[in-house]
Amino acid sequence: MSREGSEWTAAPRPEPATLEQAKAQIAELERQLEQALFEAGVLRLQLDMLSSTDTLTGMPNVNGIAQALEKSAARAERSGESFGLMAVDIPMMAKFDQNADREAFEDAVRHAGAMITACLRRLDTVGRIEDGAFVLVLPMLGPEGVKAVTQRIERLLLQTPFLFGGQPVRLTPAFTVVLSNVDQPNEPHRMLTELFAARVGAKPGTPVTLHTAPVVDPPVADDGATP
Repeated sequence: MSREGSEWTAAPRPEPATLEQAKAQIAELERQLEQALFEAGVLRLQLDMLSSTDTLTGMPNVNGIAQALEKSAARAERSGESFGLMAVDIPMMAKFDQNADREAFEDAVRHAGAMITACLRRLDTVGRIEDGAFVLVLPMLGPEGVKAVTQRIERLLLQTPFLFGGQPVRLTPAFTVVLSNVDQPNEPHRMLTELFAARVGAKPGTPVTLHTAPVVDPPVADDGATP
């Protein structure tokens, strides 16, 4: 590289002496261009994954969950099917984080995530939003179907405790659910906002509380009054 004035310029390439050298130079430039395009594609893929993936568990993060929720909401709007949005909090994780080293805590998070995932269908999505808190998108499920999912998750987490120092630690879950409204559109951002607000203070164990408030403002009733 050389510098002329205030701008950097590439050093001139030597002129090829023969046709074969020219062909070789062209082939090398084509190889370098192909390599640069490949590396740019890999970088774009990595950025896309990082923007929607939780690096600790490999699960979707909030962005990935929002994308799955948007797809479920759009499909439900076309088909009229119900779906659920569920938060699974593990209250024990807060104490575990304070009393264990970070590596053990991260192993506990991965354990909980694996147990939750094992209870779901292929079309479901589970992601992590913070330490000890997971969010599930459950397409094509009504209240009874969503409740059955919570029962499976609770059963498996209690039957398969996390082993810490050779001792079992039961990761009892707390569930918060926002169900779709089959009569009106379901705005994903509003659903997530309601879920995050409702899970504050959620207690572990059953019975499960289903938060079924409409996720859009209901229409104002016409009382016959004239404006």
